[in-house]
Amino acid sequence: MNMNQLKPMIILLIISGIFILIAGIIMVQTGYATFEDNDPRVGLYIGGIFTIIGGVFLTAGGMIYLNFDSLKKRFFRTVGKVADAYEEERKQEKV
Repeated sequence: MNMNQLKPMIILLIISGIFILIAGIIMVQTGYATFEDNDPRVGLYIGGIFTIIGGVFLTAGGMIYLNFDSLKKRFFRTVGKVADAYEEERKQEKV
């Protein structure tokens, strides 16, 4: 599969991550399981926190995967610069 075939799926991943993040925030803010109860539920708070974490992972994972090629190039370029600087320092210590 090339990137053009995966792009709609990645965009859907990011959008669903944002929706899940919003749902988690609403769960934590309200804290009520039904409209008939007057007391908030602790389980809903905990579920909302895990939902927020899942939404963040989905959104961040989709964005990273969407920009994976450019991020990979930047990473290898940075690692190459660090290795060159280390090698240069080693050469200067020998002299």
